[in-house]
Amino acid sequence: MKKRVVLITGVSSGIGLELAKKFIKRGDIVYGSSRHEFNLEGLNHIVCDVSKLDDCQNAIKEIVEKEKTLDLVINNAGMGISGSIENTSEQDARKIFDTNFFGTFFICKSALPYLRKSKGRIINVSSVASKFYIPFQGFYSATKASIDAISAAMRAETKPFGVKITNVFPGDTKTSFTANRVKQDDGVYQERYVSSISKMEKDEQNGMSSSYVAKVIFKVANKKNPPLTKTIGVPYKVLLFLAKLLPNRFIEWIVSKMYS
Repeated sequence: MKKRVVLITGVSSGIGLELAKKFIKRGDIVYGSSRHEFNLEGLNHIVCDVSKLDDCQNAIKEIVEKEKTLDLVINNAGMGISGSIENTSEQDARKIFDTNFFGTFFICKSALPYLRKSKGRIINVSSVASKFYIPFQGFYSATKASIDAISAAMRAETKPFGVKITNVFPGDTKTSFTANRVKQDDGVYQERYVSSISKMEKDEQNGMSSSYVAKVIFKVANKKNPPLTKTIGVPYKVLLFLAKLLPNRFIEWIVSKMYS
């Protein structure tokens, strides 16, 4: 069993933490990043704000200088905001793109020179929300859809070098992400906003465990020929399949009925 050098962002809780435990148990050399100090037996932790390019470059450099290689990167760090598009502040809009989109971009940009040498892998944690544009979660959907786009482009660009890139699409998952979601007073949208977020948070808290989602991602990481995309959760696989068959207007009507 080949021992790999692995980097997981957003390692201090939820899916990232469960992934770290699985790779450590496998015997890999596991590095994990988060914005604050964090301790887990067997984990090499790096304080890194993924929204800052210098932090990402320094984190990757630290790993490669010590281990001489990098085999797998899992871009898991992310955040959520909620509210209508109209009433979302510029500050919150930039913050979520800085973390979710630019964080993924900066880590990939910093890691690719070494992943080309190792013929390594990238797994980007997207979301089913990148395919279903949810009211009052529009910016979250937008950040995840943008990750899908650059991942597909990167796959084509890096294929000749043997780099493999997979996007995973978890559905509702029970993590601290729910409690950490940024909320706001949404003016004329307030009644529908509160109803929508309440429904969403109930679905999340009744959703898949972070351990289960990590288990699926771990299996993808261990495949000789990993898939280009992987949807996690049977109901979400069915939804995405139906979305390809049904008219867009009908899909939007269903989502609107569910969440607004």
